[in-house]
Amino acid sequence: MKKYYEDAKYNAAFVRCVDVMSQMLQKYGHQVLDKLEQDAQQKVEHSEERNQAQPLTNKAA
Repeated sequence: MKKYYEDAKYNAAFVRCVDVMSQMLQKYGHQVLDKLEQDAQQKVEHSEERNQAQPLTNKAA
């Protein structure tokens, strides 16, 4: 086991934390990425709709 902290208790806790985080990334990482991709596409679609649907009164000359 690699030494990150001087205190063995903190070192073990850090290693466990990294282990849990890496397991979570492996298990749920693809779901998170898919959700982020869907949200990004919805934002793009929403902004395109907003740009196209402006009434003429907003474009005063």
